[in-house]
Parts: sequence; C-alpha cells; structure tokens
Amino acid sequence: MENKNVPAVKKQNTNVVAKSNNKVVAYLGDKKLEISTPLNIGDKDIKQITLREPKVKDLKAISHIHDELEQTTTLIANLGGFTLEEVEDFPTHIYFKLSDLLKPFLHLA
Repeated sequence: MENKNVPAVKKQNTNVVAKSNNKVVAYLGDKKLEISTPLNIGDKDIKQITLREPKVKDLKAISHIHDELEQTTTLIANLGGFTLEEVEDFPTHIYFKLSDLLKPFLHLA
C-alpha cells in the first residue's frame, strides 16, 4: 500500500556530469610512481619515477611516430628524463603503470 503523505524520491541521474563555469586548471602537475623495491636502470637504483606534465611540443615530438607503443615509450623517456634504451629495459608492469599515469594528460574530451 502506497503512503500518499510521503513524497516520491527521484533517482538521481549519475551519468550527468555537472557543468562548471568553464574554468580549467592551468597545470595538472607531475605524476609520480613509487616503486617498493629499487629498479636498477643503468648505474642508478630508482625508487620513484616522475613524469612531468607534457607540453604541446612533447606531443608534436611524437606525432610522426605511428606505432602507439613507440609513441608511449618515447613520451615516457622524454617526460621522465630517461633514454629510450632505459625505458625499453623497464619491466612491463612498470611500463604499463607509467602508461596509465599518462592518460589524464592525453585524454581529449
């Protein structure tokens, strides 16, 4: 039996993104990956990898590369201060974590 004194509750549409006043942040910040055990790259033991926020010139520098894996490897090297050879020696799980860190920078909505 329905109680007519209780107002109906409307289900909120969670798929709707709230519109802001069209302001965006000027800087998203660097992305860091903490590593629990040191990663030996070259002569260095690395416990943290920092990828700086890319600029348009970083994207232009990889625009001629058509292979997505090569693009990402080059971008990680450029933003993290590594050589391509060093990035190619990263374990795959580290590589994929770094690739995920790049996504907020590269998302085009």
